[in-house]
Amino acid sequence: MFSFEYHSYNYRQIMNELAEALGVSVRNCTIHYPESFAKGYSICIELPNGLQAIVSDYTLNENYFLKRNKSPEEYYVLRYEEIKIEDELTLRIDGEVLSTRNEHHAAIYLTSTLFDVSYLGRKGSAYKGINIIFNKEWLAENLKITDPEEVLTAYLNLKTSSFTIEPIDNEYRRYFNEILNADQDSPLLIATIQNRILLLIERFFSRLYERSRSVIANPKISKHDVHQLMHVESLLTRDVHHRPPTIDQLAMEAAMSSAKLKKLFKEVYGTSIYAYYQKQRMNVAREMLLSGDFTVKEVGLQVGYSNLSNFAAAFKKEFHLLPSEIRA
Repeated sequence: MFSFEYHSYNYRQIMNELAEALGVSVRNCTIHYPESFAKGYSICIELPNGLQAIVSDYTLNENYFLKRNKSPEEYYVLRYEEIKIEDELTLRIDGEVLSTRNEHHAAIYLTSTLFDVSYLGRKGSAYKGINIIFNKEWLAENLKITDPEEVLTAYLNLKTSSFTIEPIDNEYRRYFNEILNADQDSPLLIATIQNRILLLIERFFSRLYERSRSVIANPKISKHDVHQLMHVESLLTRDVHHRPPTIDQLAMEAAMSSAKLKKLFKEVYGTSIYAYYQKQRMNVAREMLLSGDFTVKEVGLQVGYSNLSNFAAAFKKEFHLLPSEIRA
């Protein structure tokens, strides 16, 4: 097992320490992992507005224990991660533990450098994620949050609960994919990444504020149930090119009744299960059309429509434009 511990809040320094521990070099603030440890990379991104971020995409070839020891310097890390789990994932935040054996895990959550955080991933697990570090002053200045202390304190008091309270949805996933897949040769690379990072942060805190007096302030849904809902969401959106699982199949995966699943899914995601699936399907269709690589008919067939008129009607209902208008 490879173990790595750090307590710095400077991502460039962390990258250098990790590279030294792995016996590799950092080039352009990027680590390409040795095959013995993992296949993939991590890159540190310095942004003009004072933010630092680490973007990672790798598959482990050995077990990996990562620990960030608490620091007296108060910074905050917004962590977005999508993990294909091999065997088990264990996350520990300030003594509280979340373990899961679900095949897929996706979440966005906040931690503080005032807390210890550790992560144990097993060989074969695939990790994609972005960590964004900032302080309260940055929040107040850039997001116009007049009292960031109150918002941050309310959230961080939840510790591990916060890990499950904000599931990934289509919009979060779109921002992240645009960061991960940004054109490295584009003159707008930094501007694109900066914009998507700001959108991620803004959406996270906007949703936190909206829900602070309901789900977060007085949780009615157990941590286990929310985690199972995230598993259902990942199954529902894993492949929109095929017919989705039935409600009964999803309920079996979530280990709850169909009625309970439908009720809780709508509470957490704000819409019914199949309306959520349909929105994801239309988002995929829009991305395909915007790429210019597919005809309207090809896109309709790819997302499951044999009837082009039905596809056009569904697309217009979602975006108020016909597929042909988007493509043009």
